[in-house]
Amino acid sequence: MAVVKQALAELVIQGPDGQTVRHQFVEGQAVRLGRAPAIGWAVGWDRTISREHADLLWQNGRLSVTCLVAAMNPIKVRGESLRAVVVGGSEVFEIGQSKFYVDGGFAPTSNATRLTPPIVRETTAGTALSTAEEEFQTHDEENEELLEEHSYPAIELKNVSFGDAERQMEVLSSLPQLISGSTGDVDLAEMLCGLLLEAIPPAMAVAAVLFEESDVHEMQKQDDPDAPISKPKMMRVQTRDSYDGRFMPSRRLLRKALRRRENVMHIVGEGSSSKFTMANSLGWAFCAPITTDSCLGWCLYVSGMGGRDDNNLVTADSLKGDLRFTQLVAQFIGSIRTVRTLQEHKTQLSAFFSPKVMENLTKKGGAGDILVPSERDITVLFCDVRGFSRQAEQLKNDLHKLLDCVKAALSAMTGGMLAFDGSIADFQGDAALGFWGWPTPLPDGPMSACRAALAIMRAFHLPPEQQGLLKGFSCGAGIAHGRAIAGQIGTSQQAKIGVFGPVVNQGSRIEGLTRQFGTSICIDEATADFVRRLMPPEEGRCRRLARVRPKGMDTPLLLYELLPPEAEGSSVDDLGMLNYGAAVDLVISGRWAEAIERLNAVPDEDGPKKFLLAQMGKFNNTPPANWDGAFSLDSK
Repeated sequence: MAVVKQALAELVIQGPDGQTVRHQFVEGQAVRLGRAPAIGWAVGWDRTISREHADLLWQNGRLSVTCLVAAMNPIKVRGESLRAVVVGGSEVFEIGQSKFYVDGGFAPTSNATRLTPPIVRETTAGTALSTAEEEFQTHDEENEELLEEHSYPAIELKNVSFGDAERQMEVLSSLPQLISGSTGDVDLAEMLCGLLLEAIPPAMAVAAVLFEESDVHEMQKQDDPDAPISKPKMMRVQTRDSYDGRFMPSRRLLRKALRRRENVMHIVGEGSSSKFTMANSLGWAFCAPITTDSCLGWCLYVSGMGGRDDNNLVTADSLKGDLRFTQLVAQFIGSIRTVRTLQEHKTQLSAFFSPKVMENLTKKGGAGDILVPSERDITVLFCDVRGFSRQAEQLKNDLHKLLDCVKAALSAMTGGMLAFDGSIADFQGDAALGFWGWPTPLPDGPMSACRAALAIMRAFHLPPEQQGLLKGFSCGAGIAHGRAIAGQIGTSQQAKIGVFGPVVNQGSRIEGLTRQFGTSICIDEATADFVRRLMPPEEGRCRRLARVRPKGMDTPLLLYELLPPEAEGSSVDDLGMLNYGAAVDLVISGRWAEAIERLNAVPDEDGPKKFLLAQMGKFNNTPPANWDGAFSLDSK
């Protein structure tokens, strides 16, 4: 018994209390690591690992580990704390309280006797082998008078025994591992061809064929069984090296299987005899369509010369067991692809919604009501990338790198929003809009949005050696809290999950004011009330900036700045905040001379100080006669 072995690599994770888990890598396929990732590998015992912490990629014998923006703890390797590393062999690295290393080894994929190795003859749309597809279009069908045809609904084969039960069950047990290793339709088709050849010894040639869904629907509407069949979207063919002919699946057989959504078998005979002595050509074939919606257009096609054990007498009954196995593989693939499609949809949604929001959207019976637009307390966070024009000028001859830089900046912003259970409502150029309070209300109001904004700013203010593609970029953020409508918003033709109301416009305006004040994060008064009550100073601080009337607005707005803790090296210390706050009170009350004296105690490089001095300077440092405590701004 020959054993076919395939090199494998596993990630071994060890916890502080003896916990050990192992996960097998798939070459070139990224996987998310975290305490409780939406999709990926969980390290549930380690609270020092973020819920979504790092992306892993095993490729060419090396493991890349990259921390996400919101990950609080770095990767420790070789005595260094890093945000991204590449390790090889069994080199140990640490995240939080857990240790990780790669275990490379060998594991059998099957202990079945290996059949004659197949020769792969690939045929795909648009490749150099298009002549085979042209033959598929023009090839004459077998003489129908010498053809015996049988159709089998899936239920009819349910109690049929496998043709080679021991071999086929062994091959079937390896199917999940093989599927997990396929990276696309082509890989999947090639894997299926090899699997069928190994499991069905009488088979000389197999094919995995994929037609466009629209072509399948057209076939199913056609009453004429001889109607032409379209060229397949993709086809993979394998034959044994002992087969000298040029194999091409029967168009008629493929068409009937797809049209009927049933398993169809053809046996070539003399005078419609059910028995036929094989010569040099293939004398039987059957086709099993994959009937799930996620695999519409897929067919598994198997053809051979004779039966088992050198028995050249072939009957429909002698092929039923192999057809049942092929149908079971088809059903298995259909189910797996359905799950994979759902996972892909969920992955796409996870780019816009946090795991907590995803849980509400995907729970059984809950999504329909949640999507209905409803009025509620909403917090919006506008983030805008700064420095794009400068980067565009510097990278005008390397647009791909410029695109990567912009993607990294947008990822830093959206990653921070999702890390604190926000939802992404929209992208506007190099700006992003996130919101909170939907689909479930948050008990602490805008606090999650504030924490997200602070985390985003940390990502943009890393030391130069850790900035990577973010180098040269900065970010401005505006937060507003109030009543809004959230849910599925749009027209009957096009809709999206979003938020609507004055608070959205206010958040955008506030973000724009960060430029005039020279600050990173500005917030409205409603948000500031929560911050003062619920955010400890070691997490963040806020100071009142000014009372302003933005351009185009009649109602004055009391504006605040959200600052990181003083311990994080903020340019504004607590004493400076006190002096500035006193100055703002004096400005609003019209005591400008005293306000200027208090501002003298604030560092000259402070952006808000420069703003107040410039605004008062427009009036020669004397309040106008109609002064109501608010500066009317002449630009957005």
